[in-house]
Amino acid sequence: MDQRRKLALEVIEQGMSLSEACRRAGVTRKTGRKWVVRARESGLEALCELSRAPRRMPVRTDVAIEQALLAKKAAHPKWGPRKLVVLMEPDGIKLPVRTAERILARHGLTCPQPETQPPQNFERESCGALLQMDFKGLPKSTPFEILTVLDDHSRFGLGFGPVPDKSGASVKAFLWELFKQHGLPDSMLMDNGDCWGALTSRAPTAFEAWLMKLGIKPIHGRISHPQTQGKVERFHRTAKIELADKLFGPDIDTTRKDCREFLNIYNWIRPHDSLAMATPGSRYTAFPRARPDEVPEPEPQPGDVTRKVRLNACVCFKGRDYKVGRGLIGERVQIREQEFGPRLFFANFPLAYLAETNSDRVFRNG
Repeated sequence: MDQRRKLALEVIEQGMSLSEACRRAGVTRKTGRKWVVRARESGLEALCELSRAPRRMPVRTDVAIEQALLAKKAAHPKWGPRKLVVLMEPDGIKLPVRTAERILARHGLTCPQPETQPPQNFERESCGALLQMDFKGLPKSTPFEILTVLDDHSRFGLGFGPVPDKSGASVKAFLWELFKQHGLPDSMLMDNGDCWGALTSRAPTAFEAWLMKLGIKPIHGRISHPQTQGKVERFHRTAKIELADKLFGPDIDTTRKDCREFLNIYNWIRPHDSLAMATPGSRYTAFPRARPDEVPEPEPQPGDVTRKVRLNACVCFKGRDYKVGRGLIGERVQIREQEFGPRLFFANFPLAYLAETNSDRVFRNG
């Protein structure tokens, strides 16, 4: 700007020729003449850099479409442009994501996203092959807990809501109703805490034994690796953003209502990035195995030796006691000959070999 002012002053006030002034400034006569004309018409302050934005936009997005986008944003303030444009398609409005992003930015309705490495996504091939389950972290003063159950394949939320506590009885009651509605899964992935945790034990807990009776394989993620349950962790992040303080409302009934409303939107309305912007509900199907009316007792296989687990968490086999874990007290286990010797089975799920069962390292907290 100083160079422009100097050139204009040399020509207007000092009477220097335009050619000489342009030669000294190192610009063409066309450029110099433009600066001089602008200075004479509007003053030296007008020599600043002018906006290159077009005065007219003949292909600007229609006002009605822009208002429709803003209405969707108002209805779902936590959603970004990729989800909002999908939500507008049933209304016959097809808007490029980049255009929607510009409109939202112009109205101050976007926030910068941190750059992250793209995650490696793994999923089971069908609904019910694996469920992920976890508690949502809440303040210690909250008089209830929130339990989440998510299908690994479809990301469909089977259950999300408050339970009285983290005890096995509360979780069983919650799951029993879900299994009635959706069917029995093949396996369930959990962390190593709460009623289902067994950090250093190969023996099942009482809760795991209940799952195994239903033909459900319990699976635990690696210790201190929450990314193993990445889908349910991401679900909790979304719930925290969209529900905020409603997650720990004034009472359990209000929170249950809010969680159900959120889950309905999550399953059937909200587009999901990992599903190519489809909804989890569009990918969900009920599980093939129906839930029985009662939890069945395990049936031994031909050739199995059956033993009942005594109050000391042991069974007797060939005159010797073997510790099988407190979670199986009162249950009947099977002993089956395998490649490396007699092995324990429960509900047809393999447990430890008998030779391993008296190791404190293996069965501590069993």
